[in-house]
Amino acid sequence: MRRPSHNYFYPLACCFFLVTTPLFAWNSPGHMTVALIAYEQLDAATRHKAVELLRAHPRFADHFERAMPREVRSGTDAEKDQWVFAFAATWPDVVRSSGKGVTEKDVRQYNRPWWHFVDEPIYLTPAQGYQLEPTITLNRRRDPPENTDDPNMNIIQAAKTAAAIVNDKNAPAEERSVRLCWLLHLVGDAHQPLHSSALFTTHRFAEGDHGGNFLNYSHGFNLHSFWDEAVSSEESYVAIRGLAIEVSNNAELAAEAERLATALDPGAWIDEGHELAKRYVYTPEVLQQVAARESHTHLGDLKLPEKYAAEAEAVAERQAVIAGHRLAKLLEKLPLR
Repeated sequence: MRRPSHNYFYPLACCFFLVTTPLFAWNSPGHMTVALIAYEQLDAATRHKAVELLRAHPRFADHFERAMPREVRSGTDAEKDQWVFAFAATWPDVVRSSGKGVTEKDVRQYNRPWWHFVDEPIYLTPAQGYQLEPTITLNRRRDPPENTDDPNMNIIQAAKTAAAIVNDKNAPAEERSVRLCWLLHLVGDAHQPLHSSALFTTHRFAEGDHGGNFLNYSHGFNLHSFWDEAVSSEESYVAIRGLAIEVSNNAELAAEAERLATALDPGAWIDEGHELAKRYVYTPEVLQQVAARESHTHLGDLKLPEKYAAEAEAVAERQAVIAGHRLAKLLEKLPLR
């Protein structure tokens, strides 16, 4: 299985090497940040409809209400609604494993590991790409399958399917609620470059490096977790909400996000992420280190350039703001009855 866990990213480079929290897709603070940015962009009617639909979730009492922080529980109805929306974006990761109200049955019923990503290939050299491209059999299709719960869908297919089900007024409210959670989540995942890409090489990574999960950079931490930590690792909801406000108030990012917000095709998001992965994730320095040890039995830890962390943070914050704006535009187009 691929990507059993995910994470986000500390703002300061020194903190990257001290991360010890469990990993999620981006991570829970990151997904909440994207959702909160989107929530602020929504009109009041769309907010109300979205939260109303989320409250129809079949596991709302055990998964949502049980996880609600004390400060939110004692707050206003508006604050509770905002938290429900933000938490919903994390729910597909919540059901990855049992515990804290999540049962083994929940995991079997709702966990879909393959929906979180697609492995568009990046190669060490054009020659290796020419050799490897015909051998890649991973699902890179973009049209949704007939089976709307196909566990082998990739992120593009899963996002399109989720939007279609949320858009279906004849679908049961519980099913639409579950897929709304997935839609909130997958829009975030689609803007993390390593949910769009994987490195393929002729020897070490003939089947891909699983989106950076097989590339360690320090003390056993992998490149995927490095990028998943890119926006925040804050556990406090108050701090996460403050971060969402802070990045939303960046006028330059907001202007760019608003300009790009009308691009609502998940495939296009993945293509953008793939280009970012080629430029900022699998940098020449990273590829050189992989190439130098391609025939060795042990790759060892990567030595990341000094500028790598700062550039990754900037890319991640930009992607979070763009994802939030796009998520809002997408929800406003759907009839959240």
